[in-house]
Amino acid sequence: MTETYDMKPILYKLIKVSPYQEHNDTVSDIERIFREAGFYTTKEYPIYAMKDKSGRSGRIDLVARKGKFKVAIEYDHKYNVKYKSFQKIVQIKPDIAIGISGLGYLNGSILRAKDYVGNIPLYVISLKENRYKYLGSSKDSVD
Repeated sequence: MTETYDMKPILYKLIKVSPYQEHNDTVSDIERIFREAGFYTTKEYPIYAMKDKSGRSGRIDLVARKGKFKVAIEYDHKYNVKYKSFQKIVQIKPDIAIGISGLGYLNGSILRAKDYVGNIPLYVISLKENRYKYLGSSKDSVD
């Protein structure tokens, strides 16, 4: 059975992070929020990159853990959250995935996320608009 965690207090803090700074500074602010909530964090979490068959390594911006509960966070500074970001997150099978857009719009990131296939609960955040949306997972759908 998967652990659960109430993400709302963290999400309300995340939407207040400034996108008007360098990428690494924003990721550090996001990391601080998770650490203050009692998570252990790893920046630039290594993964196998799926772009080509070269075997090169890729990285997820931030992975936060609390006990066995794991959150993967990808931050795209200038744009809507890229599909490639969702592909990277899926590789580590977190309990929750968070795609954050700095200067992009929530609806644009949601359109990309709709192509995302998986059973991982997903949140999409727009820092520019100071809002987030829970997109659920394939586990949430009822046929």
